[in-house]
Amino acid sequence: MKRFFGLNVWLAALIVAGIQSAALGYMIVDRAGLLQDGREIVLDVKPVDPRSLFRGDYVILNYGALSRIEGALLKDLPDGTRTLYVTARKVAGEQGAPEWKPVAVSAAYPVKAGDGDVVLRGSVPEHFAARLSAMGSAPVDYGIEAYFVPEGEGKRLEKLIGEGEMRVVAAIGTDGRAAIKGIEAKGERVYEERIW
Repeated sequence: MKRFFGLNVWLAALIVAGIQSAALGYMIVDRAGLLQDGREIVLDVKPVDPRSLFRGDYVILNYGALSRIEGALLKDLPDGTRTLYVTARKVAGEQGAPEWKPVAVSAAYPVKAGDGDVVLRGSVPEHFAARLSAMGSAPVDYGIEAYFVPEGEGKRLEKLIGEGEMRVVAAIGTDGRAAIKGIEAKGERVYEERIW
């Protein structure tokens, strides 16, 4: 009987390990697929806090109007909405360079977006979601607000962000998920996420 019980424990442990391995494998393959097949867009980065942009070896990224959605776009959303689908369009920015701006926000993936538009799936903090339709604006997190940088590169990237010379290359999936694919500085790709 002891031998039989011991086999059951080992079998259960193997099954659990197999399930965990399969879940981890799925997450890796899913992200690799997004990076490889997602639509590529280049996003301008705005300084968050010039005195303390870097914490450890990652940078906090802010995408201007995409990171903080104005209330006019939120007014028709039901209160309690946490997941948002932000339709963004490339328009002329303040200095003439094109940048992505939100043009519509919905609680479900839009049936049709305009030609050239991109749909990003984001989330708002719970305390904003409770009164979303009454908010003057709300922060939106797309999962691409932090980027881990190679050790020793932080100060250089901090300077590039402050000068407006750094941009994020993001891959956008057909479901609106976003992943950072790379970093551009002064128009050249300086970092590229490895797919595998």
